[in-house]
This record gives sequence, C-alpha cells and structure tokens, in this order.
Amino acid sequence: MQRLFGMGYGGYPGMGFGGYGIGYGGFPRMGFGDYRMGYGGFPRMDFGDNRVGYSGYRPMSRMIEVTSFNLSASTVAFQGNRVPGYTTIQLQTNVPTRGYLLLVGNGLQTKINLSTLAYKTVHKVDWVPWDDTKKAPLPAGIYQIKGYLTDQEYNQMQGYPLGQLTVVSESNPKPLIDGVSPNPAVFSPKYGLTQINSVQIPFNLNRPAEVQLTIRNMNGDEIYTGSKETLSPGSHTVSWNGTDKTGRIVMDGSYEIVFKTIETAYNYPSTTPLTWRSGTITIKDADYYIPVSRLKEIVTDASFQSPSFTPDGDGINDKVTGQFTLAVPARLSIYIANAAGAHAALVVSEQSFEAGTHTFEWNGSDIMGGKVPNGSYYIKLNVIEGPNSGYITFPSAVRVQNMYEIKPMQPEKRVRVISETAKMSVDPAGQGYTAIKGDTFPLMSEAIENGKYTVLVKEGVTGTISVSDVELVTEPSSTKPTTDYIVVSGDTLWKIASKFNTTSSEIVTLNNLDPSKYLYVGQKLKVPASSSQQPEQPAATIYSVVSGDTLWKIAQKFGVTAQAIVDANKLDPAAYLYIGQKLIIPGVVQPVLPAATSYSVVSGDTLWKIAQKFGVTAQAIVDANKLDPTAYLYIGQKLIIPGVAQPELPVTTTYSVVSGDTLWKIAQKFGVTAQAIVDANKLDPTAYLYIGQRLIIPSKQ
Repeated sequence: MQRLFGMGYGGYPGMGFGGYGIGYGGFPRMGFGDYRMGYGGFPRMDFGDNRVGYSGYRPMSRMIEVTSFNLSASTVAFQGNRVPGYTTIQLQTNVPTRGYLLLVGNGLQTKINLSTLAYKTVHKVDWVPWDDTKKAPLPAGIYQIKGYLTDQEYNQMQGYPLGQLTVVSESNPKPLIDGVSPNPAVFSPKYGLTQINSVQIPFNLNRPAEVQLTIRNMNGDEIYTGSKETLSPGSHTVSWNGTDKTGRIVMDGSYEIVFKTIETAYNYPSTTPLTWRSGTITIKDADYYIPVSRLKEIVTDASFQSPSFTPDGDGINDKVTGQFTLAVPARLSIYIANAAGAHAALVVSEQSFEAGTHTFEWNGSDIMGGKVPNGSYYIKLNVIEGPNSGYITFPSAVRVQNMYEIKPMQPEKRVRVISETAKMSVDPAGQGYTAIKGDTFPLMSEAIENGKYTVLVKEGVTGTISVSDVELVTEPSSTKPTTDYIVVSGDTLWKIASKFNTTSSEIVTLNNLDPSKYLYVGQKLKVPASSSQQPEQPAATIYSVVSGDTLWKIAQKFGVTAQAIVDANKLDPAAYLYIGQKLIIPGVVQPVLPAATSYSVVSGDTLWKIAQKFGVTAQAIVDANKLDPTAYLYIGQKLIIPGVAQPELPVTTTYSVVSGDTLWKIAQKFGVTAQAIVDANKLDPTAYLYIGQRLIIPSKQ
C-alpha cells in the first residue's frame, strides 16, 4: 500500500493508505482511501468515507452524499436587469448536514453560507453575487462551486465539486422595488371609516427582501410605519388608511410613499435598511378634525348667560358665565374665540365631563394673561375622541365692553386680497387665518415690516398679511367725511343706510362688518356724514350669489324681505340658488298704507318675527303700541300692526321639535322644503334646533 503521510503522537508512527491518518495518545492509526482522524485510543481503521474516532474503536457510518443540486439561474448579475439579480440555490444530502459553498474563480473565492448551526438534508438559500470580504459586487466571470459539509457524526465533505455559476455585469441595474402605483392616487379618509377604507399600494419586488411601508410628509417626517414583511420576488400590495402613528386621520396635502428594505439574499443579512422613495399620495377632503355632524351629536348646545360684561376689575360684572350641554360623556377643552375664530382664551383645559349641562366662567383674560379688547366673543369647544379631535363654535356671543378699542389708521386706507387665498397671522399669538380673494382690510398703519402689512381683520382683532397677497385700494367712502352713529332698537343696515343716503354695503365696508350677523343696541358705526333725508326711491342693486347664500341671508344683507327678492326676480322660492346667479335687489318704496290690523301674540313670537311676518319694522310696532322694546311679549297679547292689511295666510301646521330632528328630516316628514320652513319661521339655517321648539310648517305650494 502506498503511504501518503502518517503521523503518530505518543505511540507508533502512523500509516496512511490512499489518504492520511492521524493518531493521538495511543497506537498508530491507519487510514484507507479518505480523510481520517483518530483521537486518544487504539488505532482506528476506516474504509471509504470520513470517520472520526474518540477514545476507542468506532463503528462504520454512511458517507455524505449530495443527492441533488439546483440553481434557479446559472447566470446572474448584481441587481440584474437583462439577467436575474439573484439565484436560488437548493442542495440536498442523504444525511443532515451543515456548512457552506465556496465560489472559486477570477483569482477570488467567496463563501455562500448554507446552514451554520442547524443540520439539514435540504438547504435552500437566495444569493446575490456579492463579495462579503471586499463588500462589493462579485466581478464578472465564471466561478466553480464547491461544497464543504459536515454531518452530525463529524464526517466531512471537503471541496466537493457541484458545478459552476456565471456572473455578468450590467450597465442598467434594476431597483429592488418598482411599479408602485397607489390606487386611488387622491384619497379622502373619513372619520369612522378608516377600518374599511384605505388606499391600495401595489408594487413589484425584484429580489427577496424584508419590506416595510412608511409614509412621510413633504418635510421628510415619518408619520406612518407599517409592519415588516419578508417577501419573495413578484407582485405585492400594501395599504394605508390615511392615519398617522397615533391613529389620527392626517391633514390634506401630499405625502411621500417610502419603502424601507433589507435584501435577504446577501450572504450575511444586513441590519441597516435602505429606503426607496416610490411616489406620492394626495390626501384631499380628509376628516382631520372630527366632522361637525358628529360634534353636534356630542355637544347639543353652548351659550353665555349674559349678553355682555365689563372685565375692568371694578368688582361689578367682571365675569361672565357660560354653559354647555353634552348628550354623551365627552373629553374636551373650552376656548373663547374672537371674531376671527382665533383662540382668545383657554378657560378649561382638557378634561372629562359626564352627559348633562355644565357651566364655566371667563374673566376676560386672554391666553397671554392680559385683557381682551372690546368686541364679540364666542364659545369654542375642542372635543377629543381617542386620537381624534374637532372644534365646534356656537353662535351665542358675549360683548366685552368698557375695555380698550382697536381702531385702524385715519384717514382710513384699505388693502384688497388678490391671491385666491392668503394665509394670515392674527392676534393673539399669531394664530392662523385664511383670507380669500376680494376680502378687504383696513390698514393699522402704512408701515411694512418683514414684507407684511398689519391690518384690522375683524372687530377687536388685528393680524398681518403678506404684501404680495394684497393691493392698496381707495374705497369711495374713504374720501368722504364720516360720523359716528349709535345703533338703536329696531335698526337694520338698510334702515341706517336709508337714513344717511348711503348703501348697506358701504356701511359694511366702513365698519368691516359681517353682514350675516345682527347689529346690537349701542353698537357704534361709522356712516357717511351726509343729509339724513329719506331718498325718494333707492336704486335696485345687482347681486351675484356666493357660496352659503340663501334668500334669507341676502334679504338680511340688503335690508329687504326674501319675498321682495323672489318677486323682483320671478324666482321659485323652493328652488336652490346657484353660485354666480345674478339677482335684482329691489329698492323699497313706502307703500300707501291700508288700515292697521290687530294681531295676537303666539308662542315663539318676537317683535322682529312679527315685523317680518307683516312686512313692517319692529320700531313701527313699538311706536304704534307704545311698547318698551326691551320688555318681553306675552302669549295672547294684542298688538296693532300699523299700515298693513291682514294677509291671506296659507293653511299652516304647528310642529314641536323632538330629539334627532333636523330641518331636512322635518321637511321630508311634511313634504315641503327646508327653505320653506326657514322662511316661514325666520330661522337662521346654521343654528341648532332645540327640543320642544315650535315650528310653523307651511302648506305645500
């Protein structure tokens, strides 16, 4: 027998036959035909496969055999495009093994780990042509594949030839992720529907990887993180319901789709993810705030218990009490809002309330610790449900009086908004406010600071607006002398305008008024200093309908009746107005008055309602009956209605509002329009109905 080499330690020299033998601590070992190792005992003889002996004789065992070997692709490229960017290697042995493959070629060798711990009969791995030693793509060329395996009995297979693999280079590598196309691209997540409504984001994965969807805002902040998934190459879809990490619906805007990935076909898995910016999603008309419809279900009413107060510290009428009613338990904060809707004060920080009516007090302090200026202030509640919140403002206002008044510069100069929308900062504390094209504001001064004018936004509220968003204008009234006028009971914009030979719109402009809101007794207005004689016939006005207009609102704006507008324009009072519709606003001529008539007061009547019903002024009724305009009317009270014949009223029905009613529901119940109910009852269509409220239901036309 030919001896290759033999080594003996602590005994006779070793003898090797067709291989080598090593003996430790005993007799020499003889090896035949393969790699052999013997430790600490008698010599061991093995024939035909790998054996290891420990402390004595050892029985024969089976030889490691490769029963199958496959490559999904025999030609690959790093991040391949024309050819695959990875290959799947599958190797099967007759006994459980662990180990690695060695690729040898181009003067290089690199490992492909199969299993370093567990013994398996089937090894399956995905592999990209990557040199783990040099941390670089494997150079193009042909590589021989050799197996290095060990079984559970420590038998070994060393350098077993398994085939070859060709690596090529490509000038146009393929990205890991492509084909991203969100559906829909413009998404409107709605409150209460986020569990069933989402945007689907299909994508194509070109190599095996762990993938995680993230959504970022356009500042790069990560607002949403999906779950991690280990995926095979192919088509996949993930979804997003439009919420952030807290579960709140995000604001309108554009959001970036970003995938975080770790490719799993590298020999040693990476721990640092790569990011793939893969397009955008537009969020539009999202319920970032809880919808008002839901808020009205939670908070049914809020109001102040006094119409005005004077927080001047004299101990008299220094505070005002407000109250709100909850239909269900709720968590909320209570703010006081100024005429621009900005938070003037925080009176109750976030806390929980049971269902029912609750009260609070406000001492006229603002959020900066000072006192607010003269003006109207409103109750604004921030309701919290889980991660979501929403604001609701109630129309009941309180007047702050005898404090300080904010006045624009004199003679007055104005700016007009020329941008479609303009973002403004308003007091206190520079809160946000949006102006729209055509809005005008009196200047507080002509000085420009940091590219902005300071203007009077609303009564008692100043703010700043960018010079680029406005143009200087000269209103016709600004060149005329003005005088102050104090509003008295029964006044309307139209009456005051008629008294001073001007128009309602000019008074609105001079005083920066909201024409949809009531005047109040004692209110100081600027009016042109002209003759107070009544004009013979006010000229008709052409008006273009804008969003939110109703016949009632337009009639109030111009101091005429809704019926006068209907008659002048031959309108169907049950039909909707449309934006841009041109309406003739008729001038009002005092008619030849017929004999006075008598009227009995019914539940819900006010002087204003009765005056509207008979087409006269409240002051005329006060004068004819020598009434105290501040006193209450009582049911059954007989009133003289001056200068009007009793109208032929259609047959009507009286209805008491019950829980859950809305104008639309009541209109459907009686087969009339909501507008007809509004007109019949002289309602503000934006105000709440209350349980027990009695409504006149007009007959069908």
